[in-house]
Amino acid sequence: MKRTLLSLTALLYSFNAATADTVITQDGARLTGTISLIDAGIIHLETPYAGTLKIKQALVSSFATDAPVVVRLSSGTTMAGPVIASSEGKLKIQSEDGTLETELSRVSASWSTESEDPIVVAQREKEKSMQRQWKYKGSLDMLGKSGNTEEFSLGARLDAKLKSPNDTLAFFAEYEQSETEGETTDDSLAGGVSYESFFSEHYGWYVREEVETDKINNIDFRATTGVGASFRVINNEIQTLQLRSGLGHRYTGYNNNDESESSATLDFGLAHTYKHKQIFTMDNNLSFVPSLSDAANYTIKHDSGINFPIGSGQQWSIRMGLKNDYESQPSADKKLDTTYYTRMIYSWD
Repeated sequence: MKRTLLSLTALLYSFNAATADTVITQDGARLTGTISLIDAGIIHLETPYAGTLKIKQALVSSFATDAPVVVRLSSGTTMAGPVIASSEGKLKIQSEDGTLETELSRVSASWSTESEDPIVVAQREKEKSMQRQWKYKGSLDMLGKSGNTEEFSLGARLDAKLKSPNDTLAFFAEYEQSETEGETTDDSLAGGVSYESFFSEHYGWYVREEVETDKINNIDFRATTGVGASFRVINNEIQTLQLRSGLGHRYTGYNNNDESESSATLDFGLAHTYKHKQIFTMDNNLSFVPSLSDAANYTIKHDSGINFPIGSGQQWSIRMGLKNDYESQPSADKKLDTTYYTRMIYSWD
């Protein structure tokens, strides 16, 4: 009985090997599996023993398929049928209309008869990436501490972006509150909208509006507007760097019956992102808004953080960051607000 099982196992293995696709490399290695795709000079071989192998076509001397596949040659000719390895590195494609012999170097692409042309798939993905898509992000952090000092802090933020490769419409709303020994040290609410569009690879324009209220700093209502030019210094999948420069207006109304302030301003900004593989992403945002009538009257806002994904998905992440809000001529005694935070973030489309 044992000998019979071993014989059946050997028979099944030899049958699978006989019916499998084969790839023979230039150093003589023989790889078996299923060729699912040949595209951009890479042969994709699905195997039960090593998953998907990606083999450079330039390092392959020949290949053969058991089932019919679609083959496109560099001349544009397309044929469907099984591929047989011929002599001297040549291939024979057996179609219903006859047999075509060609060289491996002339094969530009191949795919399963049940799949789509990789050019069609790539074009569809490109069109999809060019379309505007909504992306949302909500975050929350809450910290309590008791002992020698009683502390409590709460931060929440919601972002919504309608984004394409060349323009972005963005909304945000943010609330922060903190207490130390029962005394409120932070109680602020902010929101805003911005639109940025690029008419070339590097140059574009932007417009933005932000509103805020801050009880601790006696700000009943503040509105900051900016419009100007944008410049993309770096723009790739790993890193982006954008600079902004323009004109704006700032209005501030105070809680303590002080006279409101209204002045024209300059508007400068910097936005930087960096992605390190699948380990973390980092982003830095900086704005500098000085008054045109008084250069010593300005505000600086800065936010830098690192985001770590949780699990294998892209929805949940943890952000550790630092925020600074500096006002050169505040109505209250406090000029600088610095916040260290750790936030749980949920992202969705």
